[in-house]
Amino acid sequence: MKDNSFVFQHRSSNSDGFGAIIGGVVGGVAGAILLCFCCCLVCGTFTGTSIICRGRPIHSNNSYINSGVGIGYNISQSIFKSGIFSSYYYQYRSDHGPFRMQLGFYPEGGYIVHGGGTDDIGTYVITGVYSPRTLRMGLEKRYQVGTGDLNENLGHTVIIHVQWNHENQQFEGKYYLRTRKYRDENKFIIRREGGENYHQYPI
Repeated sequence: MKDNSFVFQHRSSNSDGFGAIIGGVVGGVAGAILLCFCCCLVCGTFTGTSIICRGRPIHSNNSYINSGVGIGYNISQSIFKSGIFSSYYYQYRSDHGPFRMQLGFYPEGGYIVHGGGTDDIGTYVITGVYSPRTLRMGLEKRYQVGTGDLNENLGHTVIIHVQWNHENQQFEGKYYLRTRKYRDENKFIIRREGGENYHQYPI
């Protein structure tokens, strides 16, 4: 009788190896899907912004202002004009504002924004960048310690990303806040209130 044990063992070994490869591929795909789901869940894709990612913008200021679609009409000179503005924001289930804000725009300096003001948190200085192409601004609002509401003002920095809304004639977007006590992000509006009196705030 012919001995087929070697052939059988060889085929069995090949089958085991093939099964291991298939199992590895399936396991890898399942793991990747699970990892993507967890990342999406953490960052709030399915359930809204999570606590972990809340208060942190996806884009940097420069990335944000350059990632928008270019506007077809040239109105940037009339929009980005140094002067007096009013700011509004939504927090604690309530609207806050208007608060007086002064902004200066410097195209010769690389399209930077510089200004400041006072709101119900405290006195602040604003620095940032803007794009005449996308009509967007990326701002950092730094509060001065010891001013305003001492419970809320931690000398922290708030990131603001806004884009011009031609229909409403105002900048609309969100603020992003992360402190040791609080993390939040919500709507933010900047609206020109007229007037050319601009005061230079120190950086």
